[in-house]
Amino acid sequence: MVKKTFRFPILIITVILILMLMLSSCNKTEVTPSETSLPSPSVTVIPETETPSVTPEQTPEQSEQPTEEVKPDAKDITKKVYIDIDGHYSDKLSDSDYYTKLSLNKGASINITAAEQIYSLYIVWDRIPGEWTLKSNGEMVTGGKNGYIHEYIELPASSNKANIELTNSSATVCDVYVFTYGNLPQWAQIWNTPYEDADMLLLSTHADDEHLYFGGMMPYYAGELGYKVQIAYLVNHWKEPYRPHELLNGLWTVGMTSYPIIGEFDDLYSPSLEHAKTIYSLEEVLDYQVELLRRFKPEVVIGHDLKGEYGHGGHMLNAYALTLAVEYAADATKYVSSYDKYGLWDTPKLYLHLYEENKILMNWDIPLEKFNGLTAFEMAVKGYGCHKSQHIWSFAVRQGESQYDCRWFGLYRSLVGPDINKDDVFENIVFENE
Repeated sequence: MVKKTFRFPILIITVILILMLMLSSCNKTEVTPSETSLPSPSVTVIPETETPSVTPEQTPEQSEQPTEEVKPDAKDITKKVYIDIDGHYSDKLSDSDYYTKLSLNKGASINITAAEQIYSLYIVWDRIPGEWTLKSNGEMVTGGKNGYIHEYIELPASSNKANIELTNSSATVCDVYVFTYGNLPQWAQIWNTPYEDADMLLLSTHADDEHLYFGGMMPYYAGELGYKVQIAYLVNHWKEPYRPHELLNGLWTVGMTSYPIIGEFDDLYSPSLEHAKTIYSLEEVLDYQVELLRRFKPEVVIGHDLKGEYGHGGHMLNAYALTLAVEYAADATKYVSSYDKYGLWDTPKLYLHLYEENKILMNWDIPLEKFNGLTAFEMAVKGYGCHKSQHIWSFAVRQGESQYDCRWFGLYRSLVGPDINKDDVFENIVFENE
């Protein structure tokens, strides 16, 4: 018997099973959003647009700022230059010695030759020169206009050659210092003309009294605080040629920059006020002082001890005349020539050294920033140190237990009331710009 195969029923069964699976899939329970533990994020369809081109941010152009020149230090090439006078070599002008000097006639020519470019000269004259000319590279400037014996001048054009010609008068020269371009060393003195309107006027009798008896006035008020401090001397020292140099060196050391006024009176010793009146004309001294007051119009004036500190009649005369001069300077009938030139001046405050009334005690022991922490007293000592010719005597800058204490002053005259704090000579002074 042949065995039969049933293919068709198997096919049908297969189809039925597939249909049943499909139906069960369609009857599956739908899950709603509320039945889920996490919300489905909504999708926002952003319409497709053209992407804009991005413009790069412009970097602002930085304007070129001028760079400040860093000035080099000038080189002192004095020892390297060749100096001749009318063609004859001399080393006296480059030896840094006031005592070796050359007296030159009008028309004399000093020629300087250097390997480097010369920018400026610092000339030490023995006495006040007349006007003279400085030439370089075919250009010319005039020196000697201000009557300084320590004179700084720049060449009209940098050159390795410079020529000084005494065009108007004879002159005696001590030293010529030669510099390249740059900042000068501190010892080189660049003086300003005397003030037209000073804050303080110091009237010293001799060169060195300003340090010995006025102490820290100059380093403190001029050097540290920047007040316009002018100094004037009663006598001159032209007969002792080293002393005018000591005078200027001392002033420069303590911070003074305005050139001093030096009187025409000779330096004579006197043991008393009455004797001083016989060797000096009181009328001429008053004329000189009244003109100083009217010219500089100071708010504060500082003068000597009426007793002459150690009893010097010249100091006494200078102080005594000053007590009169402050009154006369405000009187149009007195000393008319200076009144016509400068007008009147009524001095607000006059202090005298060691005056017994209305005394104030200055503190010269405060460190001063402008002098690298040294005090005004220490600077006064350094100022006096420049007066080497006077060190043979027993004089010294003193404070404390000394009859010459440079801190003590008395208010002799005031138009602005009495001092209350008694530690500042400008107390009660109000300047126009304040």
